[in-house]
Amino acid sequence: MIFIFGLSGLVFMAENPFDPVTLSKIANLELRARIIVDGALSGIHKSPFKGSSIEFLEHKEYSPGDEIKHIDWRVHARSDKYYIKQFEEETNLKCYIFLDTSGSMGYKSTGVSKSEYAATLAASLAYLLLKQSDLVGLISFSDKVLQYIPPRSRITHLHALVNVLTEVKTAGKSNIGDVLKEFVEKIGRRSLLIVISDFFDDVEKIVHQLKSFQFKKNDIILFHILDSYELTFPFETITFFESMEDERRILAEPKSMKEQYLSEINRFIEQFRQTCYENQIDYLLIDTSTPLDQALIKFLTRRAATPRPAGKP
Repeated sequence: MIFIFGLSGLVFMAENPFDPVTLSKIANLELRARIIVDGALSGIHKSPFKGSSIEFLEHKEYSPGDEIKHIDWRVHARSDKYYIKQFEEETNLKCYIFLDTSGSMGYKSTGVSKSEYAATLAASLAYLLLKQSDLVGLISFSDKVLQYIPPRSRITHLHALVNVLTEVKTAGKSNIGDVLKEFVEKIGRRSLLIVISDFFDDVEKIVHQLKSFQFKKNDIILFHILDSYELTFPFETITFFESMEDERRILAEPKSMKEQYLSEINRFIEQFRQTCYENQIDYLLIDTSTPLDQALIKFLTRRAATPRPAGKP
């Protein structure tokens, strides 16, 4: 049992404090993100990214006008000549989080909705990256861009991101390919793109656009968010199945269609995973019952792996 004092008062948490349902009882999304990142990763997180730092590059002979503070006095002592240390400044990582808010993301079986889970994950990723002084931007979308917050690196930028994530409403169809296409020219080189979605969309079109980002040496990770019922289809009695993106609905006897459904969803997931692998795109399938700290650890583990060259379209 864990007691946590926060902005919303005393919160009593039993069992796993990072369980999505338990965390959803904390109304303040920023507090939720801080609990996940600070509590779960404190003492074990080492940045898998190169953040803001300055590394020694080489020496050059001193010239009038050079900064005296950069003179290497040890070299001077050996050679009786003045040499300046030259440094190579590494730029901060720039990250863009694309968050799907289409109608299907509002589905919830017994826990939290895919949208709630995705928003909490996005907030946690943003907080994690901002703690490293990296720049984080957010794009929420359905069939078009709904809101765009340009990347910033100050920790106070988290407030702006959380305000958008807190107000997320799911509606409409998803059109990830066209949304990505809109940002191909806006996003520069060597950025990190994180896409959080259930990817009930044209996967070939999505991957085609992602390869355009890879051509510019950008890194990509996809969080495939699905509800446990979508993965297991545990329905037993005659059920009304309704589309969350249009008016379609059907009355069906689930036992007669379970085998075919599971075959189709598993084929979809495996083909998507394989396509990502072949195109060197990081892919993570996340069930909405997965504790949020485990989702973050999967992200960190994947990003800490040996860098791979970006694929070419």
